[in-house]
Amino acid sequence: MDINSRYFISLLSTFVKDTVPVKPGCMAESSGKGGTGQQDVDWEKIYKLASIHSMGGAVYLAIQKLDEADKPDISIINKFKSDFFYTTYRCEEQEKAYREIVELFNKEKIAHLFFKGIVIRDYYPVKQMRTQGDIDFLVHREDQEKVRNIFTRLGYRNISTKWHEKYRKGKIIFESHDKLINNDINSKVDYVGYFGNAWQYAKPKENSYTFELDINYHLVFLIVHIAKHFYEKGAGVRLILDIAVMLEKLGEELDFQQIWRHLENIKLDLFAKNILALCERWFGVKTPGMQHNMDELTYISMSKYILEGGTFGYSNNNIAISALRKEYSKTKSSKNIKFKALMRKIFLDFDMMREKYPILKKHPYLLGFAWIHRAFKCLTVTRERTFRILRGLRECSEEGQNAYIMMKKIGL
Repeated sequence: MDINSRYFISLLSTFVKDTVPVKPGCMAESSGKGGTGQQDVDWEKIYKLASIHSMGGAVYLAIQKLDEADKPDISIINKFKSDFFYTTYRCEEQEKAYREIVELFNKEKIAHLFFKGIVIRDYYPVKQMRTQGDIDFLVHREDQEKVRNIFTRLGYRNISTKWHEKYRKGKIIFESHDKLINNDINSKVDYVGYFGNAWQYAKPKENSYTFELDINYHLVFLIVHIAKHFYEKGAGVRLILDIAVMLEKLGEELDFQQIWRHLENIKLDLFAKNILALCERWFGVKTPGMQHNMDELTYISMSKYILEGGTFGYSNNNIAISALRKEYSKTKSSKNIKFKALMRKIFLDFDMMREKYPILKKHPYLLGFAWIHRAFKCLTVTRERTFRILRGLRECSEEGQNAYIMMKKIGL
């Protein structure tokens, strides 16, 4: 990692541990470059990293602990400060909506449990700094109609997809699931089936209809969630930080015998060891009883893949790299790999097209016209993004192959 990436991670480690950050100049010294002061750290680049990983607010709190002479220019501080206040405001908005839904679910006697970000943020040193886009919850399939009616009454717009029910009002989005995992990561394990009994690992909260997932089971699920995003386009720093704050906050409460048993059953124990090793190297958070030596090349490859991809891998060239990697996994050959990846990006399969063009659900024979419309849209409305992906497909063939090798090495 370059000095800016290392200092970005160092600031997040400070946030997790509630310690004083190292001076920016010390990062230059530790990299063997020498130098004093903050001149070797590019704060604009650090802000860009914080921005693409939705961690600007957390970094702002860490920066506040620096001596005045070590802080960035006021123009950069104001960017971080703006992120901090926006993140705080968003959290309060989401919490208010969350409390309203919980109250109505209990009133309607709908068993429900929340998971991922809305729960994990309570483990953060400052809960408002755990950003999230959607608020996820699990209900029984037979209660989905009741849930739909509640959101409709509250003025939410139904934006559901094939995979889950989804409701939006302004910038508040809820995702209603009747199972924790909707699709398998790979062909090794039936992940959908394995997590189909989530209610067995949940207990009611204070004799209400609000349930809580067992912390060990939730941690296992979060690692599976990282694996899914890692395999698709990318998993950002925030998802790794989630694991670190759980380890830091819960510590001895976690039953790692149970956790490792689950991970071995779903063949993600090696992947989990690499993620947990990354938590230790990045944030200084150790996993009790774990012995795993991550080699330097794997560490560099994982760090680069995570840091450059942003929150879910949509930054940099991760979309192109992901497409190329998936082609390598199918053919094990570089012959025509770029062309094959390009065709799959242009001509999405029917399931994906059906989600983008709901009319195909009733009229599948219009698929060809939908492809033409999508191509036109890609060349006009999303032209910049399209050409960025095309450049990536042209230039990142070797990176796609390296990503495929890394995935195999870390257990995916």
